[in-house]
Amino acid sequence: MEQRYDFNREWKLTSNYEANSLSKIKLLSYNILAQDLLMEHFFLYVNIRQEWLTWRHRLRNIHREIHKLDPDILCLQEMQFDHLPILVQRLKASSGKRLEYVYKKKTGSRTDGCAIIYDSCKLQLLKEQAVELYDPDVPLLNRENVAILAKFRLKQPTSTEESTKDNNEVIVATTHLLYNPRRADVRCAQVSKLLTELRCFATDSTQNATPVILTGDFNSELHTAPMQLLLSHDEDPAAINFEALNCGDCTASTLQDEWITVDYILRSVCQQSRRKLEILSVYQLPTINCCAHVGMIPNHYLGSDHYALGAVFALA
Repeated sequence: MEQRYDFNREWKLTSNYEANSLSKIKLLSYNILAQDLLMEHFFLYVNIRQEWLTWRHRLRNIHREIHKLDPDILCLQEMQFDHLPILVQRLKASSGKRLEYVYKKKTGSRTDGCAIIYDSCKLQLLKEQAVELYDPDVPLLNRENVAILAKFRLKQPTSTEESTKDNNEVIVATTHLLYNPRRADVRCAQVSKLLTELRCFATDSTQNATPVILTGDFNSELHTAPMQLLLSHDEDPAAINFEALNCGDCTASTLQDEWITVDYILRSVCQQSRRKLEILSVYQLPTINCCAHVGMIPNHYLGSDHYALGAVFALA
């Protein structure tokens, strides 16, 4: 019997903060499953119809979902380098937006990496930084994972009053950490390096910090050491601390032996930040029961083996 996708995911309102539409940022984070990785690990998908696993079929479904959610910023993991221009062109054609992107391919011979696609009519890219989590001089950092950091300025004021340019700035970062379930130590080392790079990227000479949205596939559940390292609270006023948005009970973002959540959107909480990120709404992950009912993904309707995450922010 054909698999179904017969539940509607909803946007959950999380704040009554009043923000005009020009100051809102709708962000989507999505591990879209690189086709080269799918083929390399085809044994994981033997119980799925082969026609559902073709890039042509999956691209159509991925495009449909992104178009429906209509983000201002799209963070992608497992984005195959030669498929990125095709996806961006399709999104441009269907949305009418002026989309641009930054990209970092994995270290070494891997063909996938991390991308941030953004609406350049709404956001001005100020600077970008590619981060290689590989370091030949550190034994635990011997894997090819990467991250990409981008600093944006909203092109419209964040309030009815005249605002300074740096008050309209936000940093968006996305990463994909090592998968190996037995190597939380490697993921902890990767998180430590990423946090160091983020703090340097986000903090200016006066120790003021730009608000940060960090997304990705962290291959870690919320209670594990890598995520706890990310979410631990540093008492230093200049420190950039994070909190996770999508941490609801009994929800899942992917199947790894069982349905679990390893994909997250996090926002920074920093005493030295000029502004804070107000969370207006969150795109709810499906419950484990719903995931089990739908069954293995990708399927005839869903293009990846992960579910997409979303949130709407405002600079307050």
